[in-house]
Amino acid sequence: MRLINVTTLQIETFTDNDIPPYAILSHTWGSDEISYEELVWINRIKGFHESLDQKSPTSSPSSGLTEQDFLQREGYAKIVNAARQAQALTVQWIWIDTCCIDKSSSAELSEAINSMYRYYSECQVCLVYLNDVAMPFPEEWSDGCEDNRKAFSSARWTKRGWTLQELIAPKICQFYYDDWQLMGEKKYFLDELSQGTGIPRSVLEDRTTLSDLSVAERMSWVANRETSRKEDIAYCLLGLFDIHMPLLYGEGDKAFIRLQEEILKTTDDYSIFAWSAPDANTSTYRGLLARSPNEFRKSSSIERENALSAFPIAPTPIGLRVQLELLPDPNDPSRMLGLIRSCNSMSQRLAIRLKCLDGSMQYARVDAGSLVAIDDWPTGQLRTIYVRHKLLVPADFATPEFDRFQLRRRASKHGSLNVRIEHASFGWDWAAKEYHIPPRRVGETTTIVAFKLQPLIWPHVIIFPVALEFNPETCHYWCKIMPSIMQDRRDHDDTVDWLPTSEVHVPDEGAVALNIDIKAGLCGDNIALIVYVDGLLE
Repeated sequence: MRLINVTTLQIETFTDNDIPPYAILSHTWGSDEISYEELVWINRIKGFHESLDQKSPTSSPSSGLTEQDFLQREGYAKIVNAARQAQALTVQWIWIDTCCIDKSSSAELSEAINSMYRYYSECQVCLVYLNDVAMPFPEEWSDGCEDNRKAFSSARWTKRGWTLQELIAPKICQFYYDDWQLMGEKKYFLDELSQGTGIPRSVLEDRTTLSDLSVAERMSWVANRETSRKEDIAYCLLGLFDIHMPLLYGEGDKAFIRLQEEILKTTDDYSIFAWSAPDANTSTYRGLLARSPNEFRKSSSIERENALSAFPIAPTPIGLRVQLELLPDPNDPSRMLGLIRSCNSMSQRLAIRLKCLDGSMQYARVDAGSLVAIDDWPTGQLRTIYVRHKLLVPADFATPEFDRFQLRRRASKHGSLNVRIEHASFGWDWAAKEYHIPPRRVGETTTIVAFKLQPLIWPHVIIFPVALEFNPETCHYWCKIMPSIMQDRRDHDDTVDWLPTSEVHVPDEGAVALNIDIKAGLCGDNIALIVYVDGLLE
């Protein structure tokens, strides 16, 4: 562990068994922070100047900036002021994330991030610098609690992902205004901090109570926080769940999925499934894991049940294996309710909606915009199911929840065939090549698309009108190619502006055909009817 001497600002390295008492800085990063390499260079130049008793315009080999350039940066002033505050508290060493980690080493960065919660929990004092909160003038003072509440609700520090563990882990936190005047100690602001962050007062008082709370509740604390990189919204939570895992910058949203998979290796807390997708509807099909902490934004009051599971949740090649109590969904006989061994603040059991995809053990979470609250505590049928994170919908899957037709290109078996869309019924989204099926429609939904075929080896153009149909009552769907030449096309669909075409004789040896298949599939998260057209041009 690297620490900064608060007197000399020199960086020294200590082994785990030899770490002295130290302070730690919690802050939000700016654009001109001082890196490890830069602080080492500054100290080296300062030592060189002192030995010669003179100043020199020596510049950094990496940036070309002079010593004076560095000393005038806000990032350097932050280091100096933090060191002064630590020294005033009789602490000789301080750890600052901007310059105590050599970020050019991916191994060191990974070790530091995995150890971050421990660094903050073992410090003597955490200095929290609120660079956007000014000390109020005496004439502006009102109720102290209200002033503090406003300060914490507006501070950028309470909205960043990394500062969540920096608030919880240290035993002692001291807050400072933007001019480094002392604002006060955390223990005096517990109610205001709890209101501003959603973290219970009990956790702010005693971090050891953290493990008593459900996974869902802990996830909710970071739902409205932000990080500069997508992966960090997962990595900043490692300490809160006592998880260690490799860092893979570049994996994006997969980092949060990986975090949840690691959590499931250490707990049987099914509240990890108690999330809700803000943009979900009845046609939404998802896996069991959330895509971001934002989907836990409504989970702050969720508690796990005391019952322990004897059957571990485990990832498998065919999906996440989980054992749930299943109940019939009273609102839809094609769905089941899976009890997730959690309850809300009203002591109602919570369930998620599930649908079987293959008639056996493969399921999807459906209508994922909300949880189902059940008043009486029923006992369901215990079943083992599998849920893939990336769902595979069988091609012949049938459901009344199909919400659109979508056209997709399929490579033509006859490479010389080009297919374009000539006309379509009213309501088609041309950019997405989609037709949204009206919700709660009684009877069949029919839409017509006219495809124009232009074989490269043949001089004529052929128009094929194709009818796409879906009956939500029977869950049947099909497509039909109509005769290409019709006496009156308006008999088929009066919403299409058909253009006249002359009758053309197609020789048998031309082998001109329009190949179309219609299959169940996913369009984003929504269950849809995918229409594959050979040779369709973008």
